[in-house]
Amino acid sequence: MSRLRAALLWSWLLLCSLLSPLVLASPAPPSIELASIATHQVITPQLQVLRDARASELLSTALASGPWEAIHIPMLQEGYSTGAFWLRGQVRNDSSEHVTRWLAMGSARLQDVRLYWLPALPSSSANTVDELIPRYAGTLHPIARREIASRTPLFPLTLAPGEERQWVLRVAGDSAIDLNVALWESAAFRQDEGRELSIQAFVLGVSVLLVTYALIQGMAWHDRGFVLMAAWIVTALAYIWTFQGYLQLYLFPQGGAWLVRTPATLGCLATLLYVRMSYVLVGLQRLRPWNSVYAVIQALLIAVIGATALGNYRVTAPLANATAALAYVMWLASLLHAWRAGLPHARVLTLSFALAWLGMSVKLLELNGLVDRSLLPDWHFAALFQIGLLCMTALVIIGRALELHRKHDQMQWAMLYLRVREQLKLEQAVAARTRELREALEAADQANRAKTGFLTRISHDLRTPLTSILGFADMLQTGGDERARHGRIIVRSARHMLAMVNDLIDYARGDRPDLPHPAPVYVHALLQEIGQEASLLAQRQHNAFRLQVAPTLPPVLTLDARRVRRILGNLLDNAAKYTRDGRIVLQVQWHPASAQSGMGVMEMQVRDTGCGIPLHFQKRVFEPFERAHADRSQPGIGMGLAIVRQWIQQMGGQVALSSRPGEGTTMTLRLPAAIGSEHDVARHDAPEDASGRLLIDGEGRLVLVVEDHADIAQLLGDQLGSVGFAVELYADAERAIARMAAPDAPAVALVMTDFQLPGLHGDAVLEAARRLLPGIPVLLLSATLQPERGQEDGGQFDACLLKPVNFLELQETIGRLLGLQKQEPFCEDGTAPPLQRPAPADLQEALALIEMGAVSDLLDWCDTLQRRNPVWTGFVTMARQLVMDADLSTLEALCQTDQPVQSVDE
Repeated sequence: MSRLRAALLWSWLLLCSLLSPLVLASPAPPSIELASIATHQVITPQLQVLRDARASELLSTALASGPWEAIHIPMLQEGYSTGAFWLRGQVRNDSSEHVTRWLAMGSARLQDVRLYWLPALPSSSANTVDELIPRYAGTLHPIARREIASRTPLFPLTLAPGEERQWVLRVAGDSAIDLNVALWESAAFRQDEGRELSIQAFVLGVSVLLVTYALIQGMAWHDRGFVLMAAWIVTALAYIWTFQGYLQLYLFPQGGAWLVRTPATLGCLATLLYVRMSYVLVGLQRLRPWNSVYAVIQALLIAVIGATALGNYRVTAPLANATAALAYVMWLASLLHAWRAGLPHARVLTLSFALAWLGMSVKLLELNGLVDRSLLPDWHFAALFQIGLLCMTALVIIGRALELHRKHDQMQWAMLYLRVREQLKLEQAVAARTRELREALEAADQANRAKTGFLTRISHDLRTPLTSILGFADMLQTGGDERARHGRIIVRSARHMLAMVNDLIDYARGDRPDLPHPAPVYVHALLQEIGQEASLLAQRQHNAFRLQVAPTLPPVLTLDARRVRRILGNLLDNAAKYTRDGRIVLQVQWHPASAQSGMGVMEMQVRDTGCGIPLHFQKRVFEPFERAHADRSQPGIGMGLAIVRQWIQQMGGQVALSSRPGEGTTMTLRLPAAIGSEHDVARHDAPEDASGRLLIDGEGRLVLVVEDHADIAQLLGDQLGSVGFAVELYADAERAIARMAAPDAPAVALVMTDFQLPGLHGDAVLEAARRLLPGIPVLLLSATLQPERGQEDGGQFDACLLKPVNFLELQETIGRLLGLQKQEPFCEDGTAPPLQRPAPADLQEALALIEMGAVSDLLDWCDTLQRRNPVWTGFVTMARQLVMDADLSTLEALCQTDQPVQSVDE
């Protein structure tokens, strides 16, 4: 044991000999007794300081250097320094228990703080060299590396009973140097910290309310001042919390070199927002001298913010403080000027922010080491600034809101006054306008009545000669041969003109006759009729006409037949007018969309070899009232092609023109259409002249009808039965052929067949009739144009008619095939033959129409009777002829005669 004690003694002596130059280089600082500190004690005056200009000395070098000085007031706020400061103090414990006190630095902005806890004096227990490892604090180091988590540098110092030791603090960094040091009892420190946190929580809650209210007001009133105020409050609070260390403690605990820049950067940003907010709220733009000053200040602040955030902080931080101070001086001068000028909010902003502005100015002086720090401690400054901020903000927000509400009320009263004035003016204008409109309406009604009366008279005057034309054309149809064909063409043209007259009447009534009315129609028959009319037109100037219809064209299409007739008639008429000794061709093709869609495009081309249309005029030929120079000799006003394009576009089609002068013109129409069925064709639309007179007598003859459509078969049966034929109806070729082959069946006088039948077609019926019924004529009723057939025996039908079948044409064809004599409507003595008369109510309706002289209505009455009951066909035929001959007295006698007739109800 004696050897061990000797070794320890020699080791202690050697360590003391090595550290003695360090400790004895300068007089030791006064010793501070820890147990005597009940709450806290500022120990800065009892410490010694050593300046390290280059911030490069080590602990051993600092302790050996000299001289260590006592701290005086200018040293406490050294401002922004490039060197480091070493602080040395000595503490002891005179009590009989272990004592712990917390060594605290007053500023949270210090960047790098290190504490060295030196070994105990020889009179105390020895410490190992490991205890010389420094303890870290400051914004440069993470919170987790500290012994005590706090917003300011804080180190625990613990002494055993009777122990006395020295400690050394090294303070360095880019921030402003603040050397204020205090010792705290831990409970007292936490109590003071909690009090400060309570104040901050109160300030935060009120600030959130103010920011929310300002944003709501700003969005509600569309006021930039409120928005800038909310942004300034948030920035100012962030600046204060950065200044006090809360930003690192709660949001960025990892620390970093960039945290030292945040106070100055946020301070300048808060100044910029405050200056801008004041400019907007007060309306300083009305004081022209300050516009330039504020523009310069704002530009300078923006430049300083960028330099502080990215440049050399030791250089830019004092510049930022100076710029902010200059901005507040300019702000105060401008606000005083605005106050004197009577601008709104100038007095409120100046007075409400006076306390906080004074505290900020003093703090700026303190940061630069120009005043004593004890005048305004950090948290006192923060509380003062925040209270001033809240007061200012509350007053400004309330004042601004009251001003906006007052302006809103004034605007409402002004708007109400203007509204009342405008309402009075509007009522007067409405009254005057109402009188004018009433007068204009009365004038328009008179003009409309005059127009309606004029159109009605014109239409009536047009229908009267048309009735005579129809009557004489009907008589021509009964003549047979070529006269019958010409008569049918006249009837179709007259009916076409009658339809246009009816459209004119509808227009006079206010209807729109230009709307398309698509309906299922036998398109081949329609084209055949148009071709017949075009052939006559072409012959006027010695032109040859040809109709070319593609075999793929469906028999029934859904389209507006009247429009198609008028469009093609217009184009064919133009071709006939401007073509002489040439050719005119109407070519029709079908382009199906797909096999299953049931849709397609009907392409119609009208080609001629006429004079053609000049190239420069082709772009204007479809415009209304436009005519080429070659047209001047022809009748017309230049509306035909304009109407053609309008109607084609209304039906969803297209029209194209191709022409070369001297070679001819080609007009191409592409019209979309849906494929229809013969079932879709209405029964009353199928015959064009089903109500014609009776020309033949088929009494005692049997007609075999093969038709798969029930409505058409029934119609044919009724028509043939009305002229005395016995009729047998078959829906397919197989059953009809079986009937022909029956040995004991009644003799057949005529076979009528459709071509497109289910199963076997009309060719099979023709072949069977030629084989089983030799010498019996076969009449084809087809919905499509049939190609030319061979002349060999049995190779073609005896006659062919296109659907819809004209009843007079049907009678004429049957009479020619069977050699029947024509019947006259009256007996030789001039009396009417026995007829089946309609019901008495229908006759009374006819008598009333006769009394009014309603010729057109009488024709409609005849059509209605024919559709209701084909048995009345004989009576209807006689009545129609009398109407067409304008012999209303004979018609009245027919309806009132007591001659023996049969009255058949429906």
